[in-house]
Amino acid sequence: MLNAVTVIFIAATMFAAGPGATVSALRGVFTDVPLLLLALIANLVIVPLLGWGIGALFSLSSASFIALVLVASSPGGPFGAKLAMVQSGEVVGGAATQVLLASVGSITFAPTAGGLLNAADVGTDVSLDAGALIRTVALLQLVPFAIGLLIRRYATPTAMSWHRPAAAVSNVTFLIVLAGMLLGN
Repeated sequence: MLNAVTVIFIAATMFAAGPGATVSALRGVFTDVPLLLLALIANLVIVPLLGWGIGALFSLSSASFIALVLVASSPGGPFGAKLAMVQSGEVVGGAATQVLLASVGSITFAPTAGGLLNAADVGTDVSLDAGALIRTVALLQLVPFAIGLLIRRYATPTAMSWHRPAAAVSNVTFLIVLAGMLLGN
């Protein structure tokens, strides 16, 4: 049940971010090379190394260490776009950066997590299906965002009329996912 709600949350959040974006705004985000490099370095290098370091510092059990490294090595979660929406922040920048991180992260996740787990000498039996990860990111994040963006570009009134219901679904499912995560732990 929680998995289904999580899928709906991710797709609805990314679709809702699409109508809020324009091609020119996205171009502005993607041409800010220093910001993109900082985001990529922080999410693809620094955070995974911090996950590894924290796991080693606190001498976590193998299962906890593996979980921490997997989470730290997985950039581009849809929570970034959602948090930008909740805080009335730069949704276009947050969504665009999240889409970039998810795209790059779906490719770098397996080698990063695998390398850190091997270097820490834990998780040699961990198997990561990179193909499934790439398909999941594409279907749940990239496609809904692109559809929302295209509808905004070619049918603005329709995009604006769909934006509010998509945002409402995103909000409700976000709360359910948060509650499920808290109650599940």
